[in-house]
Amino acid sequence: MKLFCLSGLGVDHRAFQNLQIEGVELVHIPWIDPLKNESLADYAKRLFESESIPNEYNLIGVSFGGMIAQEFEKIRKPKNLFLVSTISHSSELSGLFKFGGKLKFHKIIPGFLLTRTNWLTNSLFGVKKKKDKELFREILRDSDIPFFRWAMGAIVKWNNTSSSKGIKLHGGKDRVLPQKGSADFTIPSAGHFMIVTHGEELSGYLESSLYKE
Repeated sequence: MKLFCLSGLGVDHRAFQNLQIEGVELVHIPWIDPLKNESLADYAKRLFESESIPNEYNLIGVSFGGMIAQEFEKIRKPKNLFLVSTISHSSELSGLFKFGGKLKFHKIIPGFLLTRTNWLTNSLFGVKKKKDKELFREILRDSDIPFFRWAMGAIVKWNNTSSSKGIKLHGGKDRVLPQKGSADFTIPSAGHFMIVTHGEELSGYLESSLYKE
């Protein structure tokens, strides 16, 4: 069985390294370069078309990847869809996120600040263990700044009007994209980076869901 994976903004396949699901192959879908002023929906369509995705497929999207996953769902509904640490509409963004988007902080903030971690970013993303901090630092260091700036703008403008049928998994202490409404599976102690920090718990839930009759 294959599980196609869409990682978060600025994050690559390493985000899924702590998922261990018996009999399941994780297939990471890498990001492609966005077009100028491209909407999130149009980008998702191009990304979907660039991949050889079978008619019947399982999909997991994390954070920004969860938003893209919901656009994939409109093109061809997955057999199983898991939405981790994400939202379903720009209206669900935190007030701070919306404020920053209106002022276009993502366009003016120096690039080097987007690729560095510190106690504040670690706290914001719920990263506590040394090994998780090292991975988080490596991932941010390798971030694509132009892609990050485009994505932030696209998220703020995202106008998703449909209701996803996906299974929602969220961290109770997510400070980046706080949980809005109910979730199908919540880890009370987890933050936004729970795909890494709580990989074991998520693996167990995903495995039981994928093999559920």
